[in-house]
Amino acid sequence: MEFAKAERVEFGLAWGGLVSGNIRVTGIALDKPDIYLEVGPDGTTSWEPRKDLPLEEAVTASGEGDVASPAGETAPQEAPAAPEQQKVSEGYLKSIGVDSLEITGGTVTYRDQSSDQPVRIGGLNLTLQAPDLAGDVSLASSFTLQDIPFNVAGHLTNPLGLAAGEQTPVNLTVSSGENTIEVSGETGLAPVRGELAVEGSGPSLKALAALAGQELATDPGAFTVNAKVSGTEAAVSVADLHLTLGQLSLGGAAEADLAGLVPEVSGRLILKDGSIADLLLLAGRDLPASGKLSADLGFETVGLTAEELVAGLDINGSISIADGEIGGLGLASAVGGDPEADRLTNLAMEVDLQGLEEPIALSGALSWRGEAFSLTGEADTARLLAGDAAPLSVSLKGNRVSAGFDGRAAMSGNLDGAVRLETADLRGLMAWMGQPIGAGGGLKTFKASGIFGMQGEAITFEETRFTLDDTSGEANGKIVLGKKPKVTARLALRELVLDPYLGDPSGAGEGASRPSSSSGGGSGNGGNGGKRSGPSGWSTAAIDFSGLQAVDVDFKVTTREIRWDKIKIDESALSTTIENGVLTANLENLSLYGGSGTGTVTLNGAAATPEIAAKVSLSQLNAYPLLRDAAEFDWIEGKAAIDLDVTSQGASEQALVQGLNGTASYQFADGALRGINIPQMVRGLSIDTLLGWQENPSAKTDFSTLEATFLIENGIARTEDLLLVGPLLHMTGKGTTDMPAKRLALRVEPRIVPTLQGQAPQPRRKGEDKKLAGLGVPIVIEGSWSDPRIYPDIKGILEDPEAAYEQLQKSGGELISILQGKKDPSEQLVDTANQVIERATGGNTQIDVQKVIDGEVDDEEVLKAVEEGFGLPSGLLGTFLGKKKKEDENEN
Repeated sequence: MEFAKAERVEFGLAWGGLVSGNIRVTGIALDKPDIYLEVGPDGTTSWEPRKDLPLEEAVTASGEGDVASPAGETAPQEAPAAPEQQKVSEGYLKSIGVDSLEITGGTVTYRDQSSDQPVRIGGLNLTLQAPDLAGDVSLASSFTLQDIPFNVAGHLTNPLGLAAGEQTPVNLTVSSGENTIEVSGETGLAPVRGELAVEGSGPSLKALAALAGQELATDPGAFTVNAKVSGTEAAVSVADLHLTLGQLSLGGAAEADLAGLVPEVSGRLILKDGSIADLLLLAGRDLPASGKLSADLGFETVGLTAEELVAGLDINGSISIADGEIGGLGLASAVGGDPEADRLTNLAMEVDLQGLEEPIALSGALSWRGEAFSLTGEADTARLLAGDAAPLSVSLKGNRVSAGFDGRAAMSGNLDGAVRLETADLRGLMAWMGQPIGAGGGLKTFKASGIFGMQGEAITFEETRFTLDDTSGEANGKIVLGKKPKVTARLALRELVLDPYLGDPSGAGEGASRPSSSSGGGSGNGGNGGKRSGPSGWSTAAIDFSGLQAVDVDFKVTTREIRWDKIKIDESALSTTIENGVLTANLENLSLYGGSGTGTVTLNGAAATPEIAAKVSLSQLNAYPLLRDAAEFDWIEGKAAIDLDVTSQGASEQALVQGLNGTASYQFADGALRGINIPQMVRGLSIDTLLGWQENPSAKTDFSTLEATFLIENGIARTEDLLLVGPLLHMTGKGTTDMPAKRLALRVEPRIVPTLQGQAPQPRRKGEDKKLAGLGVPIVIEGSWSDPRIYPDIKGILEDPEAAYEQLQKSGGELISILQGKKDPSEQLVDTANQVIERATGGNTQIDVQKVIDGEVDDEEVLKAVEEGFGLPSGLLGTFLGKKKKEDENEN
């Protein structure tokens, strides 16, 4: 095992000292020496003598008593002296001195077999002057260690006394650049003891840390340190510690008990009015910051290594922050570019430590983007410092949102625990966060709590119970963050309430619940009944589907109930995916109104103009409650089957309705038209018929089948095969449903059938069946689909008025009886007629029906005014009433 080698060695000795007993080495010079300090596997070292060499083994074979000298020269060697002679020789050495020891360009390598990497010192230049080992010894040296240059200088008094156990003065300065550590005082070796003063200063704490083999991510800057260190083999104490780092000023004291097998260390550190910015620099974060930091901490620990000392650390005390502000958070881009998002202001915190075995407690307040928040929390600091996942509880409360976490956290950023979130205005919160949701209702109250985990870019949530507006349920899933997040979730909803988001399903301005005498527009095919249409109610506000491109989604949803206004859907299941901006919803099971349904809805939000496709099939539905709840359309009852296959494109609700294309069909079985009795209407023509059908809640038209298919083009649905089959009626029809305008335009042709099929014939007058069989008056259904007008197609009657009049005479009816003078009009009928005329003409006519009937006004002018007011064909009333006038003239 090699110890040292050098390119050149020089050695000088003053020979006179050999006589006087004052040994003086005049000089030792080593040029480019390589010194190996190595510890072998068995513990042997490179600098230990290979073996002991007794003097008798050194006697030469010549018997002359010569021994070999280190320089190869011979010198006389005397035989071992008697004890008396030994005492004389022991007193012979009076002093030893080395005038100069110089090393140039040297290298020192230390290798321990227990470590992988050796420690290497290069560029070693050293000058040592010790002319008297009982006097002052001075040292000056420079070298590089791990590519860092160092200078060491100092002096020691009485090295021989130090070796003999005396306590002697020492002064040593270690520097690297402008960073300097100076140690001065007295020290002894047998036993080990010392009273030392330590002073340090420099412009770079990072360089100082490098002296101790530690690396800092950032350089906090200039520092000064002062302390008094005293100790023995059994104990060491540090007093009057004072450390400044920028505006950080730390004072304290510490003691170490070394008497036991494991050292025990305790102490106290006090920080007053420190700088938060300097503390962040010390932690490796160079951020713009301000504010005051104070601390009063007592600590205890045990251990033989740095790792053991950190693991055994226990701290008691408090830390406070006042008037704090921290910037450079990098959050502006996440909230729409608001620069205020990059800093925390009004930071005030109190941290209470009652030993690391107890949770650390935190409380305080801060402001972010002008909003104030309170913050409380607890954490197991000991486990965090040890690098283990540790219990952590944090609660944040503000006016906009409250949030909390209760679980386990690790220094790596991994989280696992219960999360809670609550806000009274989710829509407002998202807008404030720079993620506006767009126009619409709802998205107000939101609460969520569940088991949350975070590892890398993956966030998991389990048993998450949430409430959004009136909707509540439970969710489990996973979010993978990245350039485009992906969300996979399974949602079990107790109820899904859509009212806050979809509005009134029946549309604005459509208040009536069934055909009535409300005002509406007319047509040339018949009377307009005094109706007027309200606005369509479809919104023209732009719908932003771009959010579909921000995330990919895979949802499975089950719900016990879905509610939209009055619409109620029972247990249902659907799956929804969003991929590359395209949403696909599969209605796997839809239970509603006694029936069921399936379907698929696709929304392409990636297209330049949003596109929608829907294919839905519903069967065995209870039509009356469904139509009543869905559209306030309560004049059809029975079992319904509905099929829909449509597509559309548009950037607003109105545009989507106007762009509808496809097919639809419906079939109602074993039901009735409520509020109207078509056979009775056909049999008995009355003033009501000409004025428009008047509501009769007790009337019904029973049917076994009511069905139609529709071809939809640009939102207008056309049918050519409307069919109604009932026990007293067979009706066909055709027409259009204008969905953009929410209007109907249908013409149906009812035919009276001879008997009630399946029922016993009822007594009737002779020939009645023959007169009624096949009797039909075409009927027009037009106007708002929630309030249509239903009246006879007068144009069809006028194609053969004589035959129609004769047939109507046979069928009887209130109008015919009045026209024939067989019956006076009732007061109620007159009042109703006057109200209808006023609505039809907007109150612009003074027509009084009673005066018309009594003949107090000119017949022709009145009839013309009524026809114009109702939009009736010119001459209609003259045809019927003129017939009566001629009969009266003939009788007279």
